[in-house]
Amino acid sequence: MKIIIKESQLPILLENLQFEEVYKKTYPKIFNAVCMRYAKGDYDLASEYCQLGFIQVYKNLDKYDNLGSLEGWVRRVVTNIIINELRSQKRKLDTVSDFEVDLERLDLSQEPESFEEISYMGKYPESLIRAAVNSLPDGYKYVFYNYYFGDKTHKEIADDLGIKEITSRTQLHKAKNLVKNYLEKHSSWIK
Repeated sequence: MKIIIKESQLPILLENLQFEEVYKKTYPKIFNAVCMRYAKGDYDLASEYCQLGFIQVYKNLDKYDNLGSLEGWVRRVVTNIIINELRSQKRKLDTVSDFEVDLERLDLSQEPESFEEISYMGKYPESLIRAAVNSLPDGYKYVFYNYYFGDKTHKEIADDLGIKEITSRTQLHKAKNLVKNYLEKHSSWIK
């Protein structure tokens, strides 16, 4: 059996061979030095980063100008892709709308008897503190109650909600800021 290659197909085949060479030559170093570092040792995440990065290398291989080291160029492309991916994940964490909670699984009815344990709230009446906490969105409220009054760790809260631990930390931080702002805003009415 003969395979006939048209002249228009030759650059595509040569490009693929060139990419295979680049991939074989640079993958081990890029995976270990760049992807594993950004993934903080998580093999699966590092593999995902490498895949995203090498897809971009494949798409832009024709832009490599042979002036610098090929490995350096690949490293820069992969690093830029990983940084862009991390930025997009950070933006997702910063939005309240992306924090979805199964409200049927949450038990928000177990409010604490007293809010005195939270240090920055010592100067406000309990009714105002309760109103501030009740004004939080349900997801924030769940994290807030369980962290301060349920003595749960962020890992336990994250497992309960099916979210990442960093999301629990972010939600608690935002909840504390919202409560503090509410108290500062409404404390002038008391005086």
